Amino acid sequence: MKELLTKRTLPIFCAALMVGAAGCSPAATEAAVIEENPAISVRTQLPTYASLEQRATFAGKISPDETVAVLGKIGGTVQQTNFEVGDTVRKGQVLYVIDPSDIQLAVDQAKIAYETALKNVEIAESGSGDSLRELQYKTAIDTAQQAYERARDNLDLASDDDFDMSEFRKVRKRWKDATKAYDKNQNDGTWKELLDAEDDYYDLLGDYTDYQSYVTSFESAYTNYENALEQYDIYKKQQTGENRETYELSRQAAENAYQQALQKLSYTQVTAPIDGIIEEKYVTTHATFGTSSPAYVISNKSIVNVEFSVSADIARSMAIGDAVEVESGSTVYRAEIVEIGNAASSSSGLFTVKARLEDGSDLFTGVSVKLTAITAKAVDAMTIPLSTVYYESGNAYVYVAKEGTAVKTPVTLGVSDNELAEVLQGLSPEDELITTWNPNLNDGVAIEILEPEASGSSEAGAAESSEADAASGQEG
Repeated sequence: MKELLTKRTLPIFCAALMVGAAGCSPAATEAAVIEENPAISVRTQLPTYASLEQRATFAGKISPDETVAVLGKIGGTVQQTNFEVGDTVRKGQVLYVIDPSDIQLAVDQAKIAYETALKNVEIAESGSGDSLRELQYKTAIDTAQQAYERARDNLDLASDDDFDMSEFRKVRKRWKDATKAYDKNQNDGTWKELLDAEDDYYDLLGDYTDYQSYVTSFESAYTNYENALEQYDIYKKQQTGENRETYELSRQAAENAYQQALQKLSYTQVTAPIDGIIEEKYVTTHATFGTSSPAYVISNKSIVNVEFSVSADIARSMAIGDAVEVESGSTVYRAEIVEIGNAASSSSGLFTVKARLEDGSDLFTGVSVKLTAITAKAVDAMTIPLSTVYYESGNAYVYVAKEGTAVKTPVTLGVSDNELAEVLQGLSPEDELITTWNPNLNDGVAIEILEPEASGSSEAGAAESSEADAASGQEG
């Protein structure tokens, strides 16, 4: 428009000059047009070839490589606990102990039965001792009967005392309720109620323990007495030849029972299955604990992972071994991808990626972190500086120098980083890319290509920059 306006007003201007002077010559007209549309000074470069990595940030969560929930194999009253949350534990160390009293009694009984079975087999194999065996059985019966009668009398005496089982159960329930109430709402009232209930409970606990021991002793003595009678009955019904096989079977059964009792006794001490750190604890001393819930949760933090979610396109671009940066606060950790999920989450539609940290033992399990990972790569790709790329309606284009003019050239870009972009379509290796910016740079504008800036020549560069700025100022 500016050029058109100049051409229309030029004859009027010349006519005025002709009236006042000698007129407007052709040389003057050409000079005016050239001065109105000077060429702009630019620099150019050819596309370069390089490998690019495009990165993106994600949110992830820290998780140890190995976490174990420890469940006991038998339930009972917890006698002691040895570790708290945050403690370091070694594999095989005892985490907590279940009261072994009742199980130890069963072990003792199984041991006696096993030793008796061994003696019976020995006598049967020797072919002698029928009369001795008869005496042994009767002696065992008498001994068991006497023990049974003593236990029965002791239980009767205990029952005649003032111990009231129903009252004890009420006191115990009050103590448990007071404990829960205090845990839920800690104040002076709940604390006083807890102390009063606890005093009443422990006042009766000793009597209850004594009474239970009498009951246990009575049941054990009665069982032994019945076993003695049963063994003697078997002996009387079956004689030497048949007894040998019977005794062997009895020995095997007694041995199995004894081994099982010993194994059950070993279950009263629950040990750590791995080295690690106690993350969670649910057992409490003097409380009853079962086998359906974990008592402890242990994490092995010698290997620490971070998990994050990505789209399908990003998952396809990632590879095992790719480097990942993990930020937690002001600390940056190095990691590498060790696992890429092959199935999308049903809820988010994203794929889970797992990276292993070189050293993240100081990070808490479950903490959120920031990750920077490679999401796209280009190897030996044609690249151009990002500063040379322009956009129009979302479409990328550049300016290429051709025959003294700037040519607007659409391009299709691929992977990019902070400085370069991959060119997929639109340029050839011989195209001279205009790298300098000028407010008058447009499609078809005349250009003058400056010589490449000499390495280390700051004065020459400053001079050329001033020259380009001056030309731009004239053009404006």
